[in-house]
Amino acid sequence: MKAAMKVISFLLLLSSSFLAGATTGFLLPRPAVNSSASKISMSVSSSSIGSLLIRGGGGAAAEPVLQNFYGDALGFFGGIRIPASFLAGSSLAAMFIFKTKATDLTSYTNESKLTKLERRVLGFYHLSSLLAFLLSLNTIATATIAVTAVLHGRFNNMAETAYMMMRREFEYEFVTVRWSFLCSLFCFLGMIASRMFIEFDLLSKQDHGNETKQDMAMLVLCSLGALATHLLSYVNQNLWCWQSMVGMTCYLVKILAKRAFLEARPLQIVSVALAAGSVFYVSKLALKDLKE
Repeated sequence: MKAAMKVISFLLLLSSSFLAGATTGFLLPRPAVNSSASKISMSVSSSSIGSLLIRGGGGAAAEPVLQNFYGDALGFFGGIRIPASFLAGSSLAAMFIFKTKATDLTSYTNESKLTKLERRVLGFYHLSSLLAFLLSLNTIATATIAVTAVLHGRFNNMAETAYMMMRREFEYEFVTVRWSFLCSLFCFLGMIASRMFIEFDLLSKQDHGNETKQDMAMLVLCSLGALATHLLSYVNQNLWCWQSMVGMTCYLVKILAKRAFLEARPLQIVSVALAAGSVFYVSKLALKDLKE
């Protein structure tokens, strides 16, 4: 019996050692792996995101980013009223100067103390001061009403740029305010030049050999002319939608005609008719002066 028990215990010991070797000795060896290289970084840089957006995964063009330009609309219409108010106040005060000489302007008799050139410059002075006042006042009124429309908020304030949003949502107000202010500025410069000619008596007949006043007149003409042409050139370069002020003027006339006749606005029709009448009478007075 003892011999049999020894044989059984030996077999059990042999089987247990065999099973332990099967579970441990037959495992496949694992290659050494670098822990730093096995870690995958999940962070993506902003440049990678931008490149992915531009590529679009399939070569599609990226959509433009839209921004909110509500504050820019308020800033434009509110800010342009400040220089326009300066032009309106100055031109209104200058409109009622030269009352005595204005009497000679309507007198074409031999008793008039003004020469033909002085009468023309004086007439241009009053016309430019009147236009500067009207156009700057139109800028102030239109911008103020446009601010109310912006505060009302019934418009789409999302666009690529503020310029595109203004042209889309406030086309009439945006074009009118810009055109009126720029034209009033050039009329103001013309008013200043003509007033200097009259105030300092630079156009009167001079004695032979005295060219001081003539040189002063040329100085005024060249200096203000240089500023006016410089500003006009810069304005034409930054109109963006038109090549020059002439194109912008034609576009504004089309807008006014559309509002008056296609949209059938009665007061707008009256305004267009009165504006045409003022152009007619200015041309009539100019032709009458040329025939004298």
